[in-house]
Order: sequence, then structure tokens, then C-alpha cells
Amino acid sequence: MSLRFFVYIVSEALRSLVRNRLMTIASVVTLSCCLFMVSVSFMLAANLDYMLYQMGSSMGIAVYLQDGLTDEEIKTLRDKISEIPNVKHIEYVSSDAALDRFMAQLTENDPQTGIILNGLEDDNPLPASLVLTIENVSYWDSVEAALEPFKENGVESVALGKRTANWLMSINNVIRIISGILIIGLAIISIVIIFNTIRIAVTGRKSEINIMKYVGATDAFIRGPFIIEGAMIGLLGAAVPLIIAYPLYNPLINLLYNMLLMQGFQFRTHSYVFSFLISICVVLGAAIGIVGSVVSIRRHLKV
Repeated sequence: MSLRFFVYIVSEALRSLVRNRLMTIASVVTLSCCLFMVSVSFMLAANLDYMLYQMGSSMGIAVYLQDGLTDEEIKTLRDKISEIPNVKHIEYVSSDAALDRFMAQLTENDPQTGIILNGLEDDNPLPASLVLTIENVSYWDSVEAALEPFKENGVESVALGKRTANWLMSINNVIRIISGILIIGLAIISIVIIFNTIRIAVTGRKSEINIMKYVGATDAFIRGPFIIEGAMIGLLGAAVPLIIAYPLYNPLINLLYNMLLMQGFQFRTHSYVFSFLISICVVLGAAIGIVGSVVSIRRHLKV
């Protein structure tokens, strides 16, 4: 592509955008709504996924052992359980260590609670356990099923800490489904409006296009300005939601944090989220704009 041709198609695209400014604004606003939904959905999904990852690393499955197991039996049981797929780490917690942790948690905020617990050391009700850390919370069900055969061979019971994780996964899935439906709907509307914007531009220049064809202009030369016009609409539609979403990121994450009451979990940083989000919005915006242009030219530009 020569510099002269590039300057021509860009200048013609800009003129068309200004000439049909009302349709241009409508196209940009509709596309911006679509990409804003993409932005919000991505921010929520990225952080919920990150929280689930952290939960999978910090929470585990507690396998409570039967009383009276010897050290050798515990070691054998631990070795067998470690062979279960997706089990990343196993920590043995003796009954005394479990009692110490329990008392530390209760007395952290109220030291007087320790008086009530005096004497438990002589009659410890807490069993020894193996605490399993797994690769991802999505594997908890499969790991739980794999532990069933051990319940008659040294394992008293199994406690899962996945209720909160299941809640987060459900919220994440609902957000993705609703966002996906809205995004698809808004994307279709955006393409239709861009289609009409380009069609108006094509109709307004029909005589000029016919003259260009008679003097030997190529199809690419004629189509070029309309393709660039669609791409410009797409890029403008991508810029608006990014400008709006950037300052809203922290308030949105704080709202999510307070709603879920997830103390101790970290969230994705601005730089991490927007390093992906900028690329997603720009590519989607330009693609939707170009598709709208191509469809319009195909149906209404007779070359």
C-alpha cells in the first residue's frame, strides 16, 4: 500500500465520519456499551478466578484419622493418599497440634476464653488429620471421591472447605452467562448500526463510486475508505469504555470485596487487568467495525 493511497482512504473515512456524524455517534455509543460490558465482565471474572486460585492454594481437605494408628500406618496412609491425582501437598497435623491451633484461634480476640479451655490437654477431643492441598478447587469433588475407599482403612471422616468456593464458582458462572448474552446482543446491534452507517455513506457517494469504476478504479481502492471508517468506529468504541473503566476498577473491586466478605484475598492489579483488557477491547472493537463495514459494502456497494 502506497503512502498516497493510505492518506486517501484515511481522509475519506474521516470525511464520511463527520458527514454522517449522528450515525457515527450512535455506532460508537452502542459499541461502547458492548465493550463496557466486556470490560466489566473481564474484571469480575479475572478476580473471581484469581480468588478461586488462591482459595485452592490456601484451603484444603481435612482427612481426620482414626484413633490408635501407629506412625507407620499414618505414613503408609499418607503415601497412598499422595498418589491421588491433583493432590499437591499433604500436611500431617497431630491431635496436639490441632488442639493448639484451635485454642489459638479462640483466644486470639478474647484471651479469657483460654480459661474455659483449661483441661482439654488431658482429654484432647480432636483427632489427628491429614490436610490436603489440591491443584484447583474444581478438583475437590474428584479428590473427595478418591478418598472414599480410605474411610474404612484408617480414615474416620473427611471435611471439605469448599462451600465458599462453590458459591464463588456459581457467581462466576452466572456473571459469564449473563455477560455473554448481553455482549452477543449488543455486538449484533453494533454491527447493524455500523452497517447502516456505512450504507448511508455508500449511498451518498454512489455517483462518485460509479465514476471511479468507469475510470478503472480497483475494488480495493473503492472499498478502502469504508473499511477504514468501520475500523475507526470500532477503535473509538473501544477507547470510550477503557477510559471509563480504568478509574472504576478500584471501586468495583472494593464492592466485590465487601459483598463477598473475602478477607485475606488479593485482587488483580490495574496493570495486569488492563494489559489484557486493552488488547481485548481494541481487537473486538476493530473486528466488529470491520465486519459491519464488509457486510454493508457486500450488499450495497455494486462494484
